[in-house]
Amino acid sequence: MTCMAGLALMVACGEKKGDANAEQQSTEQNAEEQNTENTTEGEAAEAQGDAKAQLNIVIDPQAAEANKAIYAKGDFLPFPGVFFLDDFSAEKVGEFPSKWTLSNGSAEVAEFEGRKVMKLENNDAAVAPKVVGESKNYLPQAFTLEFEYYCNGDEDYNANFHLWFDTDAGESELALRTEENISWSIYKKNDEGMEGNYSKLAEVEKKNSWNHFALSFVDGTMKIYVNGQRIASLPDVKQPKCLNIKGEGWEDHRDLLTNVRLTTKAPEK
Repeated sequence: MTCMAGLALMVACGEKKGDANAEQQSTEQNAEEQNTENTTEGEAAEAQGDAKAQLNIVIDPQAAEANKAIYAKGDFLPFPGVFFLDDFSAEKVGEFPSKWTLSNGSAEVAEFEGRKVMKLENNDAAVAPKVVGESKNYLPQAFTLEFEYYCNGDEDYNANFHLWFDTDAGESELALRTEENISWSIYKKNDEGMEGNYSKLAEVEKKNSWNHFALSFVDGTMKIYVNGQRIASLPDVKQPKCLNIKGEGWEDHRDLLTNVRLTTKAPEK
């Protein structure tokens, strides 16, 4: 009887131990599957950020009409395929502009000289256009960027704009300092850095007025224009992936911009 009881106890314990092992294995398997699922989701999200965005391109055959006089001064022409455009006309003054995201500082829609504009407030305000979902890789192999900015007409109260372009090598930057210069620190195709500046910006700007900035990127060459005049042509530039705009204003400095436009070549028929 004692032996039978002991045998029954051993069998029972063995069953419990077996059940526990099975349960543990099941738990570990579920955890492993969950980790795999999470990893897959993470990789998918990362891939989505790195994948080339499917742009919503609107063909505008009259793309150059609005700034025809400015374009006539040089060799810049925007492409007809518009994939981002904002003149803030549909926005409410005092609100954050709906077509943008904010990563630092603060910004709001303001009215200035009868026009609706984006005002980059405080020091280090940084914004980015909402071009496509969460993708961080929306800039095409050929694109143009345009916007209008206000020049205050007093060097003590100038405005500064920093254009950041993410690349696979790191962050390339163009800095526009009204009445002073445009400088650049960008990555080349071979991942080496290239720096320089144009120091005669005040000679091509209109004081106490709106000025037109334009940039084109085609076949690795980045060209920079102010009021239709080309001020730099930079070869072998690393492909930009996305754009951020940072302001550097304070007190009576006015970091104001409007008519932001991104275009690319028209799709082949």
